[in-house]
Amino acid sequence: MDNVLFYFAGMPVYFYGFFTSLGLLFGTMSALSQGRRRGISWYKMFDFILGTALVFFIAGRVSVLFGQYGFAAFLRPWKIITEISNGLNIKTGLIFGIVYGFLSSVRHKIFGLDFLDVITPGILIIRIFSSLGSTVFGRGTNVPWAIHLGELKLHPLSLYAALGYYIIYFIEKHIRRNLRFEGQVFLSAFSMIIWLHWLLLFVSETENQIWFWLYPLLGILGIALWSFCHANSPITRKKHRGVVFWLFQFAVFGVVVFFMISFYYSRFV
Repeated sequence: MDNVLFYFAGMPVYFYGFFTSLGLLFGTMSALSQGRRRGISWYKMFDFILGTALVFFIAGRVSVLFGQYGFAAFLRPWKIITEISNGLNIKTGLIFGIVYGFLSSVRHKIFGLDFLDVITPGILIIRIFSSLGSTVFGRGTNVPWAIHLGELKLHPLSLYAALGYYIIYFIEKHIRRNLRFEGQVFLSAFSMIIWLHWLLLFVSETENQIWFWLYPLLGILGIALWSFCHANSPITRKKHRGVVFWLFQFAVFGVVVFFMISFYYSRFV
């Protein structure tokens, strides 16, 4: 299967990389907007976002080059860019990115539950776009919406993930309208993401049975913590939303879901 979206300067641009970049762009815009509403200056947020993204990319690329060339990779730093089509190590990049992001937020004195609430919507946006560009499939199936790869019929695992993250984002969008405690957005999103990953295990190829038990435990812990904080926080006055408002919101939700599904399947026609 050709996963190349287009060629730029003779180099292939892949669906996953392009859509992850789009996710980073819109996720950055979301984080800057949410940060401004919470009183976090844009340059602190931008330093956090740009630095974390660069560290994620460089660490992921260096990890791949190190696997190919060993210590000689450090003598060929230009290959980080010139051989970008070889991909990057997401796990290594994520580890270094998280470490840098933590240190950056501590240095700027913005780290806390309020800060986690700010970046959570942006992270969800990144995951929506990266899942749409992914080609990770689930186990074999005969369901009508299966992806056909030759004689194989597989669950569209990445589409399930994209739709799941969008549902979480939609819920979080309305949770943000009536905040009662710091960390409310982060804890609710964390809990729902845990349960989403647990559900995806039933159609994925994973054979590690420990996650079938660990995810529910973490999910229950997240729900319990959120419920405790919510019950012990001051009640805020909620703005009444009429029927027209909710009809419009669900209409937009349906349109977005339709285009997500249509785009995803158009890649495999």
